[in-house]
Amino acid sequence: MLAGGRNSLLFQSTDAGASWELLDFPKRNFGEVTSLLVDPDNSQHYLAGMIASDRPGLFESYDGGKTWTAVKDIDVGVRALAASPTNPKRFVAGTLRGVMLSEDSGKTWTRISDPQNLEMQGITAVAIDSKDPNIIYAGTPHLPWRTTDGGKTWASIHSGMIDDSDVFSIFIDPSKPTDVFASACSGIYSSLNRGDEWHKLMGIPNGYRRTHVVRQDPAKPDTIYAGTTLGLFKTTNSGKTWKPLNTNQVNALAFDPSQPKAVYMAMEYAGVGKSDNSGETIQPINNGFVDRRISSVTVAGNKLVAIETGVGDTTGVYISGDQGNSWEQVPNARGLGGVHLKTIVGTPTDSQFLLAAGPHQMYKSTDGGTSWKPIAIRQIVVEQPKPVPASVSRAKTRTSARGKAVARTRVVRPAKPRVITHEVSPSDIAGLYAITNGTRTLLFAATDRGLLRSDDMGEQWKLAELPGSTGAFALYAAPNNTGFLIVRAAAGLYASKDFGEHWEQLMFPTSPSEINDVAVPGDDKSPLLVATTSGLFSSPDGGKQWSHVTSGLPSSTFNSVTYSPANPSLAYAVEYGQLFQTSDAGASWAAVPTTLPALRIRQLWMPDKNTNRLYGITNDLGILFRN
Repeated sequence: MLAGGRNSLLFQSTDAGASWELLDFPKRNFGEVTSLLVDPDNSQHYLAGMIASDRPGLFESYDGGKTWTAVKDIDVGVRALAASPTNPKRFVAGTLRGVMLSEDSGKTWTRISDPQNLEMQGITAVAIDSKDPNIIYAGTPHLPWRTTDGGKTWASIHSGMIDDSDVFSIFIDPSKPTDVFASACSGIYSSLNRGDEWHKLMGIPNGYRRTHVVRQDPAKPDTIYAGTTLGLFKTTNSGKTWKPLNTNQVNALAFDPSQPKAVYMAMEYAGVGKSDNSGETIQPINNGFVDRRISSVTVAGNKLVAIETGVGDTTGVYISGDQGNSWEQVPNARGLGGVHLKTIVGTPTDSQFLLAAGPHQMYKSTDGGTSWKPIAIRQIVVEQPKPVPASVSRAKTRTSARGKAVARTRVVRPAKPRVITHEVSPSDIAGLYAITNGTRTLLFAATDRGLLRSDDMGEQWKLAELPGSTGAFALYAAPNNTGFLIVRAAAGLYASKDFGEHWEQLMFPTSPSEINDVAVPGDDKSPLLVATTSGLFSSPDGGKQWSHVTSGLPSSTFNSVTYSPANPSLAYAVEYGQLFQTSDAGASWAAVPTTLPALRIRQLWMPDKNTNRLYGITNDLGILFRN
């Protein structure tokens, strides 16, 4: 089985979905694997269509997905692929420039749709008649089209369809090719005469009518499945009545040819699902299949807690009790409807307390992430009084009993500072952090208003004094809580040696916008390390002097760098997919071999000094770890 997703991800399973392996598919910026085809004559020949902002097109593999090459005849986005059931060497591709045809199993391609027909520029679905390979269907954002002469001429076939329906899929009955189904943004349609006339299948509520895929049960022609934006539906009487099977958006369906009741589905937020009883019950089969952009991860007691910002209209909260070996999503986390959190923090001493934030608002959970409540950000401001002398002698006169004038002095003491609290609303909360200071836990928030610090678990906050800077983007701390902190702010890097009480600016050689990560050492012998877009920088004296590290490292973009909490001489740095390690506090570096395909690890993380587990937070594969 093959399963494609966003972020240029393509997975393969050789055990019917029980486990998945990531294929080394070409990475493309914002790439989405939109269509897959296995050559009917060669099961090791795969074709994959991609939509991307950088070099989209069609890619093929002749060795079961191990290596891939771009198909030279198609250099535009591909949304759909199909092979002829009666002429297996005939392939059709639906591209952003029209319909492409191959007569030699994909070796060469020619366009068969009229390039002047603007309505056939963005093809969204293709299908080939199960008996006559010259009859080809094409779905577009402007209704369906058909050719009966192999592409020489095309005709619009939309009678009975709602105008301007965006057609997502077309399915032809294998045994009765006159019967055709189409799914669209306006619902599901069937035709008994190869698309000459369409009839809308009723029974699915209008709110669910945006249908991404429609498929007929291969063993029961009267049973039809419809994958909609709001769930999977099934009919056993050719569309007269429909039954909802789940509530997850379903984008694609596949049937096991050896087991008619086995149905597989690609779901928007739940990965891959499988049913062994014709869709009546559906189980996720995501062992090894990951397409998650984890926003933030933290320690809460003896657990790890991670969040994914965009899971439908909410935030996914995931918990691991075994250091990341396995994760469970908190089901229906209350209070997060419509909320997209971007950062989260907990404490090693309390498994129930969690503080998280979206761009403008903080949320707190006191039950380990099951329920959340928004909290106000109360900033403490100390107003100093106007300066007055310590004492003032004011002479006044009075008349004594003997009639003489007597001077009287009154001492005026200065006013005390006034402490006030007011709510603040940052435009951006970039990160939350917890630092242990003895028996106390200090919380920090990097915001566009500056660096906020709380010593009462987020009830009240004080603004750090960063001379010459306002906004703060990130905070970095020594792994053994020595009090050495670095903050990346709008004006550059600032250092504190007393847990954030006082700060001084460091003179770093590059712009703050080029800094990706900072590793603060756990002892005085190891240097301060900074990962930038032009390489790794090192400072042996806490940030006064800097040098560009070139021994053993390339001068390219380093995404992250971190020290080991257990060994102050051990540090790691990552340059896209390549991991580097130093065992002598940065004096020398060496590349670490890995068996994974080229990945972009966004953040390295080592939270626990009792283990040597290194975590890598990726842009698309969730959280990786190595021991």
